[in-house]
Parts: sequence; structure tokens; C-alpha cells
Amino acid sequence: VHCEHQFKSGFDVAFNFDSKHRITALFGPSGAGKTSLLMMIAGFVVPDKGYIAFDDRVLLDTEAGIALAPESRHLGVVFQDQRLFPHLSVEDNLRFAQRPSPLNREESPFTRIAEVLELNDLLQRRPASLSGGERQRVALGRALMSAPDLMLLDEPVTSVDEPRRETILSYVERVVHEWDVPMLYVSHHRSEVQRVADWILAFDKGRLTEQGPPDKVLGADAVVAAGEPVNLVRLTKVSPSQDGGWLGTVNAGNTITQLRLPANLKNPSKSVFVEFAASDVMLASGNTEGLSARNRLPAIVTDLVPRTGRVFVALEMGEQRLWAEVTTHAIEDLGLVIGSNVTCLIKSAALRVVD
Repeated sequence: VHCEHQFKSGFDVAFNFDSKHRITALFGPSGAGKTSLLMMIAGFVVPDKGYIAFDDRVLLDTEAGIALAPESRHLGVVFQDQRLFPHLSVEDNLRFAQRPSPLNREESPFTRIAEVLELNDLLQRRPASLSGGERQRVALGRALMSAPDLMLLDEPVTSVDEPRRETILSYVERVVHEWDVPMLYVSHHRSEVQRVADWILAFDKGRLTEQGPPDKVLGADAVVAAGEPVNLVRLTKVSPSQDGGWLGTVNAGNTITQLRLPANLKNPSKSVFVEFAASDVMLASGNTEGLSARNRLPAIVTDLVPRTGRVFVALEMGEQRLWAEVTTHAIEDLGLVIGSNVTCLIKSAALRVVD
């Protein structure tokens, strides 16, 4: 993405970035230019000068005179105020957005969307009778009905009261996992981007000021302060093992390794995620022979966040980030410092497959 634009108000923006991550957060204070950028990507605002492409598909090239209309960009947009049709039922709002699906996708995603977002009991109701959280779930579903290549979410939980925000965020995560669709997520709340993003683009006064994983941009302390970090590792392939179980292939930077998955896994897809708690990760340095845990991932220590009697260890594994929770004694015994090479040991029983 490369965009430059000056608004009539005098506010100007200039963005230049490339992101290949699962959920990329556009983060910064109100008025930083986050929504302006999202609207340019969606096609609702055409910048004075710009180039926008997704998966080698050019959406905008002002020099070449290319500017695809919003409906031709194959993007699913969820606005802060939902923008549902008030005169239509929930079902009709969803079906209104459906476009012919590519041949490699199911003919109609309606049934699965209603199931995953738990909309079946709401299908005959009108938007005015729904809560803010319910309307946001419908808006998510409507965006998915267009079979998007990329989801754009503009402050999706701002209009939802505090108790329901976590619920909506869990649905956002379900959407990404279920349909394997990447997402740009706009927010000015640190807790939101800590929760959902695996890459952050930080903006201020119309400029991109910093980018990186949450613990780099926000600080590892801030990530831990939001609660115990949960690890989410992408598997590039799942295949049967010789003993009747399943093996998941992990791209660990310069190393390709495999994780032994829970034996009761049924009908795994080719690309899934495994989730596990920081407390489920044991760390070892040096020779790991003789240790019982068969799942071993190489990583580098990038930060140490001490808490009472324990330490959260931020780890880097290629482009993926991991967390381990260990005792202060373990840090001393292993001699861990930033930059240490370690092996992460995870038992198969601790892994939860998110497909």
C-alpha cells in the first residue's frame, strides 16, 4: 500500500507499508488517519496519488489510471455503526450481500456463517430489535457473505458496551480462523489490538510511525498486563502420522518442524492453528535428549517480563511469536537473557486445534 492524499480540511496523509499477517491492526489516536486509510483501501476515497494491491491483484494505481470500484475489490467491510438495512430481516441483510463464490468455495456460505456467528435465533428479526453486539455479529456475517479476499473492520466494538466487547472480539477471531481470511482491524484501544492482532501498524498525524508485533510496538509489559498471553501457531499442513495420529507442519523461521497433535483430531483442514497457554510451554537450552515432551520448537528470547514469582518470556520463531511462563528460578538455572536460543517444549495434550 502506498497512498498520499490531502483533504479539503487541510489534513494530509501519506502511507507506505506491506503486510502479510493474519490480523493487522491499524492503531493510533483518534484523527491519526487510520479510518482514512481503510476507506482508501475499500475504494470509498480515491487518494491523490497511490498504489494498492492485494495478492498481486491491483486495486488502485493512480499513475496507470486504475481505480476499481468498491464492489469490485472483493473486500468485506464492517463499519463502526454497522450500516444494516433497517427494513430487512437479519436473514435478508445477510443474503443481500452474497455474491457468486469462486469455484473453490462452497456455493453458499449462509448456513455456516449463521452457525459460527450464532445468528440462527436472530434471522427473522429486524436490526432495531437487536442489541449492539448482535448487530455487530450480523455486520460481520454480512461482510463474509460477499466471500471477501480481505476483511476491513473499522472500530468494530466501539459502539458495544464493555461486557460484550470480549464476546465480539472472540467472534472476530473465529471468523479469521474459520475462513482463513486476513483482516485489517482499526482501533485506538490498546487492549483490543493486544488481544486480536499479530502485527500492528501505528499511526499518528497521518503518518505510519512504527510497525511490528504487539510486544514490540506496545511493549511486552503491556501485552502481559492484558492477561496471560495465549499462543496461536499456524500449521502449514496437517498429515497423518504412522501411529494413527496427526502431525502439523510448522514454519519456524529457517527450520521446518512438526508438532504432534491431539489424537482425537477429526477431519483436519490443510491449514489450521494450534492454541496453547504460555504456562504450557517449557523452555530448555542445550541438549534436550531424554525430555518427555515430543513437540519441540526452536525460538529466540526477545524479552523478559517479570511478575511475582514468575517470568513471562517473549519468544520469536521466524515470523511467529510465542510466550512462555516460567519461574524466576528457571530463568536463573537456564541463564536466559534477551537473545538466548531456546527450545520450546509443549505436550500434545496441551494443544487445542482451531480450524
